[in-house]
Amino acid sequence: AGNQTSGVVVGRQETLAEALIDVLKAHGVERLFGIPGGGSSLDLIAAAGRADLEFVLCRTENAAAIIAAVTGELTGAPGVALAGIGPGAASIVNGVAYASLERAPLIVITDAKEPGADSLHQAFNQGAMFAPVSKASVQLTAASNKAEVRSLVESASNYPAGPVHIDLSAEAAAGLVTEDVATAPEADTLEEGPALEKAVGIMAAARRPAIIAGHECRTDAAAVVALAESCQAPVLATYKAKGVMPEEHALFVGMFTGAEAEAETLRQADVILLCGFDLVEMIPTNWAYDASVISINRGPDRPMPAEPAIRAWGEFPGMLVQLSELMAQPAAVWSPAEIADLRDGMRRRSAAHAPDTLNSDSVVEMVLEHVSAPVRVTVDAGAHMFSVMNRWPARKPNDVLKSNGLSTMGYALPAAIASALYEPELPVIAFTGDGGLMMCVAELSTMARLKCNIMVVVLNDAALSLIDVKQQRRQDPSSGVRYPAADFAAVAQGFGVPAWRVEDLAALNSTITKADSIDGPKLIDIRIDPAAYGDQLTALRG
Repeated sequence: AGNQTSGVVVGRQETLAEALIDVLKAHGVERLFGIPGGGSSLDLIAAAGRADLEFVLCRTENAAAIIAAVTGELTGAPGVALAGIGPGAASIVNGVAYASLERAPLIVITDAKEPGADSLHQAFNQGAMFAPVSKASVQLTAASNKAEVRSLVESASNYPAGPVHIDLSAEAAAGLVTEDVATAPEADTLEEGPALEKAVGIMAAARRPAIIAGHECRTDAAAVVALAESCQAPVLATYKAKGVMPEEHALFVGMFTGAEAEAETLRQADVILLCGFDLVEMIPTNWAYDASVISINRGPDRPMPAEPAIRAWGEFPGMLVQLSELMAQPAAVWSPAEIADLRDGMRRRSAAHAPDTLNSDSVVEMVLEHVSAPVRVTVDAGAHMFSVMNRWPARKPNDVLKSNGLSTMGYALPAAIASALYEPELPVIAFTGDGGLMMCVAELSTMARLKCNIMVVVLNDAALSLIDVKQQRRQDPSSGVRYPAADFAAVAQGFGVPAWRVEDLAALNSTITKADSIDGPKLIDIRIDPAAYGDQLTALRG
């Protein structure tokens, strides 16, 4: 069994697949997701079983990667997704792009061409395909050792977190590695930026400071709240940071996307503090504000929408606490009434003005009224997201999950599955449009098989409505974005999921109550009126 040194076994032989699983388990991984090919993925699944790690079969590689990446965001440990060679690898790329732009720790392992194989069947340069959307793309071989594996796994979580791609052939996976000595991981430390004291001076002198909380704040919400209270500054949160500032807090104003909705707040600011912010969280637009900008991040070189007067980075919660403590006598003159007016104005602006109809607002409000709390909400891309993101209250980070950096469709259901597996005691509501659900509808069978406690709410208007609205704004003919309505309730029932189709407010009222009483998967297919989307988009984005 090898020699014993300080409690570490040295020299025990294990396969590369076993070494990889061992390292993943040591870093907190509990599950692997994916669709296996016939190569190294079989060795990994077998090794995972021996190590008591669950393999969860998904129906699409893209969904598997999103489930794994969201698992990584929720747990802090890297998510893991497996895919076969060729078509499997090609199909998983969107999910890898999600992890890249959302800064989510993810390990993607694809079957690789066997050494010496002459056939080009299903073979192309997978590493080159993954390289632009990965922190690293590496093919492990028989010469690889456990230290290399450990370094790759750790790099997924090191700042800024992101995806790592590993190509692995069956021959390499079955090869033996002998390095089994536990080595100290590379410290994920960054030299602290020298600018915090200057930032304190600017913030303390500001008359109207405003804070934009970004995705890096999710693990340190209390420090963000304390900082806002210390300088009495209104807070806007990016979609990814929704819940960092509890939305019932008097200083919370609304969501920041880089559009028109938040402009009234930011135009009045004389200093804007970008706290844990990343340019990837903002829609493509020019920065329109004259106020001085300060950025505080966990690490350097984060892209910003405007060149900050001060950049500070380092040990994040400590920096925020230090800044709060030094803000003992702020000069801020925002009144509670002003901040309340800004918050109310953003809420009015986000409304879908179509009373007494089934639209995105009325659906969100009725679901909110009826469901048992607490729940987690996942939100797909599409026009319905405006109502969910602006009207569903979040009280802590990750209460609401949405793809923001990539803004991919086909997200809400896979993200809900990730949540349900990680915290099975916490019910999940997945708000999706018909277009988004079409992209991952097969995962209803995954939800059913795993008995996930998820309520899928489909806002079904038989169109890609956000694109439809943009087409109308260009005064182009409606073309290619409307289609016959699908009966998602029938589809869900085919997978064994209790489901209902709703076409009026009264039916929705009783149906939500019925669905909420059922533990496990369920789906409500709601035919909504999309008429309000155009005005809503104009009000929010200009």
